[in-house]
Amino acid sequence: MQGRSHLGLTHFFESSLIRRFVNVARVELSIPSVDADTFRHAMAQLAAPLTVLTCYAPDGGLIGLTVNAVCSVSARPPLVAVCLNRTNYSHDFVVSAERVCLHVLEPGQQELAFRFAKPIDRFAGQNVRHGAVPELTDVRLRIICAPDGVRDGGDHTILLGRVVEVTSPEEGDAGGLVWHRRAPHPLSW
Repeated sequence: MQGRSHLGLTHFFESSLIRRFVNVARVELSIPSVDADTFRHAMAQLAAPLTVLTCYAPDGGLIGLTVNAVCSVSARPPLVAVCLNRTNYSHDFVVSAERVCLHVLEPGQQELAFRFAKPIDRFAGQNVRHGAVPELTDVRLRIICAPDGVRDGGDHTILLGRVVEVTSPEEGDAGGLVWHRRAPHPLSW
């Protein structure tokens, strides 16, 4: 008898939590939002790291794009999140890739950020190491990830990447390069 009561109580709490979650989800969908221009203006005030993401297309072609919506998620396991605009030509290649490489740009690498944001042969003239993923060897900090999940992020896709390898500078940190107020800015200390 006690076992049945316990199971019934567990079922009641689970059902109650599910109902609350569904109700919260409905409420969140009906919350009014700011317009896209206001949102973009606000986000321009938020400094974000400038990175170049590379991977292989299914036919072995090189894919690369500038990405500034990147952040660490977890140390155990080591995860990063990368947000990709669904309308970007490279989107489908990146979300289906077996590996991706994040190249963390330093001061003086602004042109690389601009190059990988343009519709040109982005890899022309670049030093590329071909392995599990194409690596731009002139970028000292490179983070190789295996996809660990994909989530819907509105007009973006949120790609979780499990960090499987890091190439980091042996000598001093040269600082970082961030995107702030619609322009690159060096950070050095």
